[in-house]
Amino acid sequence: MSRVENNSLEHQARRILAIQAVLATLFVLLILGFGIISGNIGKAADNAFAGIFGALLGVAGTLLSKRSADRSGQAAAKTPQYAMLPIYLGLLNKLLVVGGGLAIGMVALGFGPIYIVSGYAITQLALLWAAARHT
Repeated sequence: MSRVENNSLEHQARRILAIQAVLATLFVLLILGFGIISGNIGKAADNAFAGIFGALLGVAGTLLSKRSADRSGQAAAKTPQYAMLPIYLGLLNKLLVVGGGLAIGMVALGFGPIYIVSGYAITQLALLWAAARHT
């Protein structure tokens, strides 16, 4: 396995994904803990699944952003005037995947909106954490 530079896009993406996994796990454990304390573990399990679903949407958004950044770098090397196009298309893809995923989770799967959105938001905190630690 090749070594990845600390400042490379690949390294930063792995770091963000690892932080997202930790934050999502802590969030789900918190939900389950409150469920055990309140004596309603069945409802807590449903809410934990909603939180996991939201967190997975956050991870998918991170992967789409990384893919867009990779493509933008390749486009800049080939045709600099189109370097931003992959970023804009990636944002559109992210909007469709994350927005559609939120809608599917709430409407089709019947997950609690607060837990889906909270799971997504908590994974997005990893981006802030990684940015703050990088500077």
